[in-house]
Amino acid sequence: MKIYKIHYLLVLCSLLLLASCEKEGEIVVKNVKALKPFDMRGYVVGDTLEQYFDGNKIRDCYGKVTLGYAKPELAFTNDELLMQFKNKRTKELVYEQKFSIKDADNVVPKFFYDGVKLSDKYEYPTAQGNDYLVNFYFDAPKGLEAIDIATDILEYYFDANNQLVIVNVTSLPIATGVKPGKWTPYYTLKPPPTLNPTQAGTDFYPVISLKNSKTKKYVINNNAYESAIQMEIPDQWTSQGKTQSMHIQGKINSLKAYYFEVNDLVQY
Repeated sequence: MKIYKIHYLLVLCSLLLLASCEKEGEIVVKNVKALKPFDMRGYVVGDTLEQYFDGNKIRDCYGKVTLGYAKPELAFTNDELLMQFKNKRTKELVYEQKFSIKDADNVVPKFFYDGVKLSDKYEYPTAQGNDYLVNFYFDAPKGLEAIDIATDILEYYFDANNQLVIVNVTSLPIATGVKPGKWTPYYTLKPPPTLNPTQAGTDFYPVISLKNSKTKKYVINNNAYESAIQMEIPDQWTSQGKTQSMHIQGKINSLKAYYFEVNDLVQY
């Protein structure tokens, strides 16, 4: 007789944690004593966290950690349930928390993990006056060793088919040679200057875009607009400062297309 260790399943429709085991080839579901609401929210950079319940791995956590719009519940087969976060690379125990069947709600306190330590929030400097401060953390697929980041002012128009046509790009460097896996220093963004059009019927639009440091080509399709990330840029009317900490994850989708997933850690 061979008994396999208990494992927990995340059921997508309800995100219930169901305690079950396999015995002699048959699935055995343990008696569930209670279902209790469960929630957590956090952010992870640097190293991936593994989440365990009673010693059984449930998921990997990297980037934004949330349970979305579902209403998850914990399935208690005993009076207590132990949750742990471990560093995926080193297997070091980073955090653990016990949940009790007696508690009405089971919530993991909001957390930030920087790859070394776990804290209750992401720390950042307060912008002074109308300064716009920004730093960057870049995660890239293999093959992209470093990026250049700039404020690009796009001179553009829309053609008869309502397609964006870029006729000129004025680039204002922010950072060069940004390597994956490390925070940059904080930079102060300046409002883009007012430019004169190079032809009639065009307008201007500023973006923060990324180039391959080696080839000097825009990361996505060598296109400034497609290689831009969503973040706030000050203008000449900006009166209040702001701090942004942008985590940029370069990813490849199922169609082999490159794209960015971008989050501002100040918002978490």
